[in-house]
This record gives sequence, structure tokens and C-alpha cells, in this order.
Amino acid sequence: MADAAQATEMIRYLGETLGFWIQTAAFSLSAIGAVLVIYHNGSQARRRATIDHIIHQKTDKDLLEAIKLVYKLHDNKEPFSRYCDQKDALEREAILKVLNNHEFIALGIRKKAFEEKIYKDLQCSNFLKVWSASSGMVAELRRSENRDTLFQEFEWLARRWQKHPLKAI
Repeated sequence: MADAAQATEMIRYLGETLGFWIQTAAFSLSAIGAVLVIYHNGSQARRRATIDHIIHQKTDKDLLEAIKLVYKLHDNKEPFSRYCDQKDALEREAILKVLNNHEFIALGIRKKAFEEKIYKDLQCSNFLKVWSASSGMVAELRRSENRDTLFQEFEWLARRWQKHPLKAI
């Protein structure tokens, strides 16, 4: 038995025993595993938040009515900017409701609270349609209110998706 203890003591690498290196490797693997679990949980939470928000969008009656009106205005080729000064107009209220929703989504994607790929796969064409129709109004609102940051996240994401459109499967 004394020979076994001496043999174990003799096995050294870089001045340390085999047991030290086994313990160090086990600790390192545990730390790497913990980091991977944390990353995976964050990714899952981001996906869940994205899906929850999409479900909320599909059940929010006020938002759905606003989107319907915005699409109708777009289909009739009405310039949204004409509603900038009409503070009490139903159309302006609907446009701003949709713009604020899209700004919220874009900020969530930029800050990595939402999963961009999922949202893009589901909403890219609708998102870009709203940007195309409302970009003139956004520019006019920025000018009239002297605030260059209005809807900047929405613009950022729309331009990003225009540069990198969805790919056919």
C-alpha cells in the first residue's frame, strides 16, 4: 500500500500531482457547463418573450384595429405625413399606435430582449410595409418636434432588414 501512495505521489505534471489536475479539470468543466446553461436560459427567455409579445399583438384589439387602418391608408396611397398636425385625428392616433409598437419591438431586438430571427421570419414584410408608408411622417414629426431620435429604433431595424431581406427556403 505504501508503494501505491508513492507511485501516485511520483506522477506529477508541471510540479503538481495527478489529483490536482483532475480536480482542476472537473472544476473548469463545471464552470464551462454553468456558463452554457446561463447562455441557453437567456436564449430561451428571449424566444419566449418574443413569442409572448407576438401573441399579445395578435390579441390586442386596439392594436389590430390601428394596424388595419394603417394598412388601409397605405393601400389608398395616402401620405401619412398629412396627419402630423391633426392632433385629434383617428388616423394619426392609429399611425402613432403602430409606430410605437414597432419602436418597442425594434428596441427589444436591438437590446437583445427579443429574438430577431423569429420576429423577422414572422413579421418582416409587414414591418417594412409600415416603415415604407410612415417614413415620411416620421421625418416630418422629427422636424416639427425638433427631435431626431423619434422612432430611431424602428428606422434602424427597417434599414437593417432592407439590407438583409428574408431568404427563400
